[in-house]
Amino acid sequence: MSQKFIRVYKKMNIDEIKQHLLIYGDLSAQCANCQAMDLKLDMTACPKCEAEFKYITFRNVRNHLPKLQKINEATPDIQFVDFDDYKRSISEMKARDFLR
Repeated sequence: MSQKFIRVYKKMNIDEIKQHLLIYGDLSAQCANCQAMDLKLDMTACPKCEAEFKYITFRNVRNHLPKLQKINEATPDIQFVDFDDYKRSISEMKARDFLR
């Protein structure tokens, strides 16, 4: 049986994701909760705010596809979030709050 990563759409609380999200760029990661920088991809919690990472997103997932498999094998409970979907949802929340 061939297993591949595919996107699945599911309604989720964006605030919950933000509190437990590790955002990975080209060389390092940051905590979405407190914006701490230069984190490592294998960290399970933020050293600054101590948020447990339950979700990971990649700014450019195509550059990091091999890492998905390694992360999934090491920590199968972690969930991957599409960066564009996350960013769009955060922007919508900020716009709604601004217009109140």
